[in-house]
Amino acid sequence: MAEVVWDPAALADLNSTIAYIEQFDPQAADRIGTRLFNLGESLADFPHRGHPAGGSQREMTNVPPYILRYDVHGDLVTILAIRHGARQPDAD
Repeated sequence: MAEVVWDPAALADLNSTIAYIEQFDPQAADRIGTRLFNLGESLADFPHRGHPAGGSQREMTNVPPYILRYDVHGDLVTILAIRHGARQPDAD
């Protein structure tokens, strides 16, 4: 089982996503935030299940339209970023 670590930038992405959605629908914000967090944590069991994104990085879109980008090095998974699929990757 791999260890999952959240980069501070990824946690900031998660919190800002929740805060934005919460303005319109607090229950949806809670659901999406929980799903995104659980998705990241589930990488402990299956770290290579996302799509290759260059080098050791991978991406998952299991909570559309959000993309979770992470890095795998041996038994360490680092969640790097969460972004809305409509945003350009370099806009993070």
